[in-house]
Amino acid sequence: MPTIVCFGDSNTWGCPPFANIAQTPDRIVPARRWANVLGRELGPDAWIVEEGLSGRTTVFDDPIEGTHKNGSRTLIPILETHAPMDVLIVMLGTNDFKDQLSISAYNSARGMLTLIQMIKGHFAMVEHPPEVLVVTPPAITEDAEPAMWGVGHQRCRDHAHYLEQVAHRTGCFHFDANKVVRAGIDGIHMDEASHEVLGKTLAGEVRAILAMRNLR
Repeated sequence: MPTIVCFGDSNTWGCPPFANIAQTPDRIVPARRWANVLGRELGPDAWIVEEGLSGRTTVFDDPIEGTHKNGSRTLIPILETHAPMDVLIVMLGTNDFKDQLSISAYNSARGMLTLIQMIKGHFAMVEHPPEVLVVTPPAITEDAEPAMWGVGHQRCRDHAHYLEQVAHRTGCFHFDANKVVRAGIDGIHMDEASHEVLGKTLAGEVRAILAMRNLR
């Protein structure tokens, strides 16, 4: 039974688009979140692990929301908790563009590079390390609350370009979610329809990765 771990932020956790930043975050029901749509499409022989945390960055400490939002601080425990795994899907970077961090697309991709180096190093002595699928998250739009995101919609424009380079140079796979979905009314989060589309699309990507893995 292949194990697929989905490591991400609020778009993996399942936060739907919200009307304003004062709204209490809701959560899309499990069956309609993209990771579980992926599992449904792959069938009962696949084991899906959701590891979504709202506000998670790649490697940056958030001075407002807390250092636990830094993906590099929890990555290794998550890898050890769910090992062995066949595919690790990493969809991160959106929160790097928050106004309090103001990270560029290039440096967000460098944060992803650091995570990949951690993953590769952790599994260096494992005979069959997991394949890594880097997913560029839906781009921030101009609808994103400026008090929280500033001009994040401008800073994230080349995100997919740089993440594709990082994936290629580290022997990982890459998929740009912007090819099939976009952020909802709040400019950040996917709605249920987008979760459905992304989950089905990534199922095709994962099937291809698993087929290739079995041939190695």
